[in-house]
Amino acid sequence: MNKELFASVIKLSKDIKILYVEDNEEARETTLQLLNTIFEDVDTAVDGAEGLSMFQAKKYDIIITDINMPKMNGIELISHIHEINRSMPILILSAYSDTDYFLQSIKLGVDGYLLKPLEIDQFFSAIYKILNRIELERSVKEYQNSLEAKVEEKTKELKHRCLHEYYTDLPNSIMLQEDLTSDKFDYMLLLDMSHFATINKEYGKEFANHVIVRTAKVLEYHIHRNSRLYKVESDRFVILLKENNLQNIHEFCSQIVAFFDTKNVKVDDAELHITFNIGVTKIQEDISETLINSEYALDKSKELGSRNYEIFDEDETSFSNEKDAIKWLRITRELIFNEKLEPYFQPIQNLETGEILKYEVLARGNYEGKIIAPYYFIAPAEKLGLITSITRMMINKSFDFFKDKTYHFSINITERDLLEGYLVSFLIEKLSYYNIEASRVTFEILENITIAKNSQKITQQLNMLQQIGFSIAIDDFGIENSNFSRLLEINLNFIKIDGIFIKNLKNNARNRTITRAIVNLSKTLGIETVAEYVEDFDVYNIVKECGIDYAQGYYIGKPKPNLLS
Repeated sequence: MNKELFASVIKLSKDIKILYVEDNEEARETTLQLLNTIFEDVDTAVDGAEGLSMFQAKKYDIIITDINMPKMNGIELISHIHEINRSMPILILSAYSDTDYFLQSIKLGVDGYLLKPLEIDQFFSAIYKILNRIELERSVKEYQNSLEAKVEEKTKELKHRCLHEYYTDLPNSIMLQEDLTSDKFDYMLLLDMSHFATINKEYGKEFANHVIVRTAKVLEYHIHRNSRLYKVESDRFVILLKENNLQNIHEFCSQIVAFFDTKNVKVDDAELHITFNIGVTKIQEDISETLINSEYALDKSKELGSRNYEIFDEDETSFSNEKDAIKWLRITRELIFNEKLEPYFQPIQNLETGEILKYEVLARGNYEGKIIAPYYFIAPAEKLGLITSITRMMINKSFDFFKDKTYHFSINITERDLLEGYLVSFLIEKLSYYNIEASRVTFEILENITIAKNSQKITQQLNMLQQIGFSIAIDDFGIENSNFSRLLEINLNFIKIDGIFIKNLKNNARNRTITRAIVNLSKTLGIETVAEYVEDFDVYNIVKECGIDYAQGYYIGKPKPNLLS
């Protein structure tokens, strides 16, 4: 017998479970002695039916079976076993050399067919191949399990990292959003470290990160047991509280402020006095609403300086105004990007002839079927840096409207329009495209533009517009620090006297005196005047008596999307 083969079989046979099926008692005893020499766990069955029953009840690694047996022969047993486990290793030991049995066993995919009486070397060679295959499968399975365990561990680690802030290992903003929808908490506290930028600049980013980590540990150790701490962006933390009593919320916030008033945060050899501003809000069903409300409350707390907290109150005017402003930023962006701003036209009457030869172009928004006054979208457009987009839109739409008409018209432009320097080339292109004479167009600017920091550049732009043929008007004249020498530099065509003087002409003699003075000066300079806010017959007559050239206001006509018929 091959000793090396025997040693290999013995080495591979550990933990192998054998089911041996044989109906002949003498053959069974002889073969069983050999199997027990090799394997520690060998079960026997006396026929195919018993063998199948035992296979179904216990997990085996190898099946060794005879062919010709009562109740169920070996071929039938193998078929049933393969229905349960197609890859089950099976070795046939049989005294039958019948070709039909042999071919059937090959079709069933058995691992060996050995004839009795057994040749030991042949048996060991066959069993070695089976054991070697089992060992390989076990190794592959073990490797797969190890790989799956590593993948699971890595996935768990990655998931943890995705849901936790890197330095503090606290739950991050992703986890915060999940917990905000969980109904586990009632209030959210947004904590902002005061003067953290100074720490960053003075000590460096690495030290600042240590400050954040140390502060996180202090907060985590001392916060309410019915709460959870999160590290969100930059120098901010969030605490979610399971607490409905508003008085307890006040006490909790006060305790945070008081605690850091008395305890410094120690990092290396430095002791730092850390303070917070805290924005508090009740958790809403809408997560974004909760986050926005906490920001509003935090901003208000900062107005009072550090070491303060503020609880959001929907009914408080300052909060509602702030939310309204945010709403109009969004609406303004939509109006501009979707080109939902339309020109409305207000008539300007020549007071000497009574004719309407000119209109002022005024922007109106069209939002969800409602007409929006410029009061709501001009300031937001300036904040968004989109004010020049409104000017471009009004120029395009008013030029298109007046291209087949003879009326003159005026358009408002801003300081930003003049400083960006796009107007000259843009207007030259539009004059050509719409075939409009520049002399028909007046650009109105606010009086304060004339005394702006970049007044020289602004003056250059205005003079260039006049050289092309456009007229220039000062709007709302008289309410700023009027600088007549600057007006001379611009060489104005019109002065529009502010409505604050015109509206009170009937009852205020001083306003009439100022208005006449403006008119007299304008005539001396060769500048025509326009009275705004002419609202009734009495005011209309007074502005005529004052010598004003043109009148504009509801008495003449309201701004409309079409011209007076």
